[in-house]
Amino acid sequence: MSDAFLERDFKAYERHFQDDPEYNSLRLAVRRKLKAMVDAAAKDAKEVGVELSAQAGLHHPYTFNAYRVREQRAYLCRSPKERKKLSAFFGEALGKDAETHYIQTVLEACIDDQIVECALRIHPQAWWDGENFKKQATNDPVKLEQLTVLLRALPSGFNLRVHDWKKDNWCASTKSSELKETLKLYTPGNHWLHIQRQLPKEDALLMGAEASAWVKSSLLSLLAVYKFALWEPS
Repeated sequence: MSDAFLERDFKAYERHFQDDPEYNSLRLAVRRKLKAMVDAAAKDAKEVGVELSAQAGLHHPYTFNAYRVREQRAYLCRSPKERKKLSAFFGEALGKDAETHYIQTVLEACIDDQIVECALRIHPQAWWDGENFKKQATNDPVKLEQLTVLLRALPSGFNLRVHDWKKDNWCASTKSSELKETLKLYTPGNHWLHIQRQLPKEDALLMGAEASAWVKSSLLSLLAVYKFALWEPS
């Protein structure tokens, strides 16, 4: 399997092909390519003490994607052991959400018809992590400064965005005061939280096999912020 992104990889997610089953085999190849990239990141993360589980999204039209594959995703989340620990803490009523691999804080690689993107995402229903992230940043000045330093240390091109709002908060130039005000507006349970970095299609194609290294290094660079966000049962 090639480590490079190819022109056809992007084509599979153009609007007029998103519901075409004839592109399922091509999307499956892209799914496997992304999964191999996140698997490599998980292996490196384990070497520095972070245990992660690798998952990949649907590559074919189905009820869960409204019969359109708009993008292909692969991601890293809590290990099964850690998800079971969360589930046991919350009990039967809430435990099913906590054990689900996609209702989590994830480190994700995805591709659509225009970009490759790497991101940390906190799912709206993963309110335990969302509240932990928000409370640390808005209630504790020391934690707020810690988060600001972590965001500034990310590679160039990362931005923090709440849900589908248009405002970009560029991590390299973030200020504690502005970060706090942004996160006051973030409502876990209702909003996604994204810390994302994008690689335009043209650049990804020119990079060849180096694009795979870009994905892995982008995901690994988010580990410190990932650990900051995670809530652990006491």
